[in-house]
Amino acid sequence: MTFPSAKSGLDVFVPATTRHGWQMHMDRVVERPSLDACPPPGSTAAGDDPRIRYHATMRIVQTPALKKAVAVARRLWLASSPRSEGPLHLAVDGPGETGMTTVLRQIGRVYEGILRDNLPPDPKRIPVIHINTPLAPSSKLDMSIPFAEFLGHKHTKDPESGQRSIDMTGPICHVMKTRGTRLVLVDGIDRLDNSELKTAFDYFGYLAAECNVSVVYCGPGSREIVNDARRGRRPIPPAGGSGGVPTLAVNPIPYSPDDYELFHEIVKALDEGLCLRRHAPGDLLKLAAHLHRRTGGYMKPLSYLVCQSAQEAIESGIEAITAELLDSQLVGCFDDDPILPV
Repeated sequence: MTFPSAKSGLDVFVPATTRHGWQMHMDRVVERPSLDACPPPGSTAAGDDPRIRYHATMRIVQTPALKKAVAVARRLWLASSPRSEGPLHLAVDGPGETGMTTVLRQIGRVYEGILRDNLPPDPKRIPVIHINTPLAPSSKLDMSIPFAEFLGHKHTKDPESGQRSIDMTGPICHVMKTRGTRLVLVDGIDRLDNSELKTAFDYFGYLAAECNVSVVYCGPGSREIVNDARRGRRPIPPAGGSGGVPTLAVNPIPYSPDDYELFHEIVKALDEGLCLRRHAPGDLLKLAAHLHRRTGGYMKPLSYLVCQSAQEAIESGIEAITAELLDSQLVGCFDDDPILPV
């Protein structure tokens, strides 16, 4: 199967929960534009400035959770040989908007990168499968559908007829076994209703045992969701026993007079990634306190706030990020949490 390059697919959204999209995610390279090749400030062509696209897809900032994800992926690789105890499963947990999906995909991206470096090239290999937990209208949860969609299998008799999907577990297992699948990333596990937990985790458990794959679950409360599902099938372990599924916590970045270095490090990385004509190194760092008041240290709104402000700075011709420009953006601004002046 041939996949387009990351550059050729810039204007087409291909979800990472398809094999095509996952390979584009793996191969994505972000290149900083040259200012000499960009339209001059105030030009009518400002909307076509390549820096607009660049600031929408800037390099990922290495938070503590993302750095930990690299170590987690390496450990999964080192422990991926067949074991009688079965594969290890993990959870990525934390509040919403902290960047959990980015961390989940970083685990998969690093893991697949390690395989590429350590195994002979094989274009048919599918080491990682990434799915979203499906919705289940009318309580008809079919966990085989997102796996089939990732692999590109047709999974319904007639999509327009409304007939129930054909179970694709057999073909899915065949592909996972023959194409070297070792890791399954499951995002949005918090979408499962309590009534769906047994069905979903029985399915994940079967795939893990049958195909010897590790599963990484992601979503707010994922640790308790996974542990509750496991406890639903066996007695709660006695005090002092297993603490449940290993969990990588993703939390907002703190900021206070006594605890500011980490947030400064992240803002500095964002500062270094900006491509604006009137931006001097360190300018964004001067706005660190303001950025934290606007975002609470949550990585998703922080990233969007900086990126959207940079785009408007280009379109408006001011070519710099200011506190006033930040405050003109809707992202990171809540009516019940007024912004205080700097």
